[in-house]
Amino acid sequence: MRIFTVLLLFLVCYSDLSAQSYNSKILHVFEGNWTGSATAYFPRDTTKENRIESIEAAGKKVLKDTYIEISSTWTQANQDYRTLLTLWNYHVRKDSFQILYLYDNWPGRVDYTLSYDSTARTFYGYDTFMARGNIPAEEKVEWVISEDGNEIRSTEYNHLSTDPKDYWPKTFEFVLKRVD
Repeated sequence: MRIFTVLLLFLVCYSDLSAQSYNSKILHVFEGNWTGSATAYFPRDTTKENRIESIEAAGKKVLKDTYIEISSTWTQANQDYRTLLTLWNYHVRKDSFQILYLYDNWPGRVDYTLSYDSTARTFYGYDTFMARGNIPAEEKVEWVISEDGNEIRSTEYNHLSTDPKDYWPKTFEFVLKRVD
């Protein structure tokens, strides 16, 4: 019985390590240098113009290759800019990907648990938050990786508790293209 227990423990741990290795490799697409553009949409305020930003980003492995860190600068036409740090990893115990956003122009942080559809080459995430006016809200994100791994498209949609049931407008989108 003791040998069976040890063997079972080995198989579970080995399968966890294999899953982590496979899923961590999926994240390596984010390594390298990227350039792109972003658009923030304001569907609930028709008087507000979309915000357009250019993006410069660099992704690299960190913390013993357990995370991919993407450091990026987002610049508006008037040269106002913000920097953003994102950390991606695969959480083997939860069998999911995770992303953490840290901003220099906002003291908060955003965490998403993401699933990955290998056929669509897309990460999907969902989160809840409190919108302006203390309104409960939900957000969906999609990160689509091109077939050749040289383009990443991220789209965000949100839904306020005060919105009609199926109203999920696009609120943010960016496209990154590999430079190297």
